[in-house]
Amino acid sequence: MKEQTMKEKMLRGSAWMTAGSIISRILGALYIIPWYSWFGSDKLQANALYTKGYTVYSIFLMIAISGIPSAVAKQVAHYNSKNEYGVSKRLFKTSLMALFILGAVCTLVFWLIAPFISQGDPRMVSIYRSLALALLVIPAMSLLRGYFQGFQDMAPSALSQLIEQFLRIIYMLLATYITIKVMGLPFEVGVWQSTFAAFIGAVGGTLLLVGYYLKHKKRLDELVSQSNDQLEITNKTLLKEVLYQALPFIFIACAMSMFNLVDQFTFPVIMQQAGAYSMTQINALYALFAGNANKLIMIVVALSTAMATTAIPLLSEAVARRDSALMKKQLLESLELLFFVMLPAVFGMAAVSRPALLSILRL
Repeated sequence: MKEQTMKEKMLRGSAWMTAGSIISRILGALYIIPWYSWFGSDKLQANALYTKGYTVYSIFLMIAISGIPSAVAKQVAHYNSKNEYGVSKRLFKTSLMALFILGAVCTLVFWLIAPFISQGDPRMVSIYRSLALALLVIPAMSLLRGYFQGFQDMAPSALSQLIEQFLRIIYMLLATYITIKVMGLPFEVGVWQSTFAAFIGAVGGTLLLVGYYLKHKKRLDELVSQSNDQLEITNKTLLKEVLYQALPFIFIACAMSMFNLVDQFTFPVIMQQAGAYSMTQINALYALFAGNANKLIMIVVALSTAMATTAIPLLSEAVARRDSALMKKQLLESLELLFFVMLPAVFGMAAVSRPALLSILRL
């Protein structure tokens, strides 16, 4: 009965996280259709600036949050399985304070170094700084998601992801239409507003999670009052545990983002040496290979991420109980679900990739 319940938790959690991730990624791929058309002849230049901004932003974002939701979820599930809900709550509060400080530091650093990493393009300074503001909010949002995931409650994470993406896209499209089509301002203004939308979306997603927390605070406090309270763990130790769990994710995520950053800074230099390309042509080419294709690729990547996010706290709970049979069964079921979903998704994306990308290029 327990094993069946664990399987149901995994399926239900995977359904929530997959739905949230896939819908968010699809929205992220669809918005480009009107967004592109409103920029007119400047569409590739606008997309190049937008992609450059997000490439650098992703580095700071990975430092601030990468691995934190999964690490917090794993540790919360670990302590909850031992009926140490008080420790879980302290872990949450301590991590929240640490992440707020880290987010503020990343925001300040990103803001200050923006002129030095703009590659001589003054337009990039305002774009970088608009993205820096989102780093104030996103760490807290990611921690709240991880806390709820530790209770095997994936619904708030999925819903906040949808709200975040929905508000971001709505603001992007409205701001772009008003600045470009109504007011006739330069396309750089539309790009700046589009990147600032990350802050708007993050605020919306965080407010939803805070509301969910307040709604269920009474139930969470009851669990804390019934805790065993037998473990004596300092806040410093709790932070070390989260950091230890998050470091591999941070390293991998930053490594992937660094590859994109190397492309961003070397692509113009190589293209200028390879031929007589103008900077306008180079930006257009960069937008095609670094921006458009990734929007489609990330739809498939979101599938595997969603299922892994669901499996981690369940596996952590089985480890805490030292139930090797349940660990083995949980791992096999996770791999079965992964291959059952991912293989068709990968082959499907490979089959439609060319016509899908060509349709975007024709916009």
